[in-house]
Amino acid sequence: MKKVINYKWRNRIEEITDSDHRIGTDILLIEDVDALRANSVMKDRPYKIDMTFAVIIDKGEALFKIGVRQYHLKAPAVMIMMTGQVFELIWYSDDLMGRAIAMSNLFVDPLFAGADSRLTHRLYSSMIDRQIKNLETDQNIFSQYYQLLLNIVQSPNSEFKIEAARHLTLSMFYGYSYIKHNITTPNHVTSRQDDIYRSFLNVVEKNFGKHRDVAFYADILCLSPKHLSQVVKVVSGKTAADIIEDYVITEVKALLLNTTMTIQQISDTLNFPSQSVFGKYFKRIMGMSPNEYRNK
Repeated sequence: MKKVINYKWRNRIEEITDSDHRIGTDILLIEDVDALRANSVMKDRPYKIDMTFAVIIDKGEALFKIGVRQYHLKAPAVMIMMTGQVFELIWYSDDLMGRAIAMSNLFVDPLFAGADSRLTHRLYSSMIDRQIKNLETDQNIFSQYYQLLLNIVQSPNSEFKIEAARHLTLSMFYGYSYIKHNITTPNHVTSRQDDIYRSFLNVVEKNFGKHRDVAFYADILCLSPKHLSQVVKVVSGKTAADIIEDYVITEVKALLLNTTMTIQQISDTLNFPSQSVFGKYFKRIMGMSPNEYRNK
């Protein structure tokens, strides 16, 4: 069996981030996102993100997936990726240019643990709902956030540096959450259907590793499985079962390609009753066994 590459974003970022563009390993500022490509290692492979990213795209465009959702990002734009999500780069233009802010869990977690838990929950959910924002008049705002963070990172005064960076980042997240609501919903989809669909995706993202039954998600959303499936089909063109399946397979592919976990360990992690059931599930969808996919 070929050795599986255990690709760590944190390690790669630390390699390309100068000491005057970081505070320890908690926040790292990347001047050129081109360096993240790691030559051609990133392309056509899913990776599980081990940091939170805010990426400002200044030039060019890219096609990629976060989880099962596919995005076309065209400059000027901002993208947010959260720890634990699966990212897959499909295509990018040769002139792609941008900057990125990479943040550890130790840095980000306190941002969503404020006194008003309902407000911070809404903030987190709003960023997960739609993770890119094509900018028109707001490009300078995020460039200014980046520059202010850089000023804090490079300040000779070390006292309160991490706290200042954390508060500024929280302000950036709130700004992103506010302007992203300018996105409109297609005419044939009602706002209620769109809300149900986004709630469904949020619940699936948190539970697909243990539950693959549509009825489980319908129960959480206080809907019948039939009604949930109908709404999901109208909004996405896919069935609810297909979307759950997409999440599971995307996760499996990332684990097969980027970890040294055995097939049994992956099966156990995703709560399959046995390795045999897991193997049949994967082969039905991918047309090959997990081992064949890993070797290929």
